Amino acid sequence: MKVLIVDDEEMAIKLIEHQMISAGYEVVSCTDGREALEIIKNETPDLVISDIMMPFMSGLELLEVIKVENKKIPVILISALDDVEVIQTAIGMGADDFVIKPVNMDELILRITKVLANANN
Repeated sequence: MKVLIVDDEEMAIKLIEHQMISAGYEVVSCTDGREALEIIKNETPDLVISDIMMPFMSGLELLEVIKVENKKIPVILISALDDVEVIQTAIGMGADDFVIKPVNMDELILRITKVLANANN
């Protein structure tokens, strides 16, 4: 399973990448939504994990494009914004899950497993 991690914070990417590789996932990463769209076009990941607050293109904008172009790719958004309105907006736009930063890695792996299981049904 290939997972794309999108976050403008390199340290956040490294932390999630390490856990994902340890859990047996193939990982691709980038630091902004525009680059993520190129990766999605060329490599078609099985899952996208994206931060919301990023330069050039927010995670919500990335989610919108993904859902318009390829509804089959599940998306988990992560954010330091613990705001019910933002979470509701994300889920309403088609996000498969939402995780609050700082990310609990065990919880993230469980959520990834659940989202991928649902996507394959």
